Amino acid sequence: MYQKGDLLWIPAGILLNRPRVPGKDDLFSNWHQTTAPTVGLFLKFEGSHKCVVMIGGCNWSVDTKNIRHNVQEDSYVG
Repeated sequence: MYQKGDLLWIPAGILLNRPRVPGKDDLFSNWHQTTAPTVGLFLKFEGSHKCVVMIGGCNWSVDTKNIRHNVQEDSYVG
């Protein structure tokens, strides 16, 4: 499905999370909701429904159902 290094499209409104850093994170700082569509770099799968994606220099866990390859869509009239 995805390979390390693939660019992935993540739509707006998707919830991302990362492991909590003890002593640095408050209750919700390890969660982030995208406010605009964004592109991330696929790193690895976490189980069957999640994967790790690098966005803005941070590694985030995201549900695989919410992402897809970042490729241009061709529109054909037929």
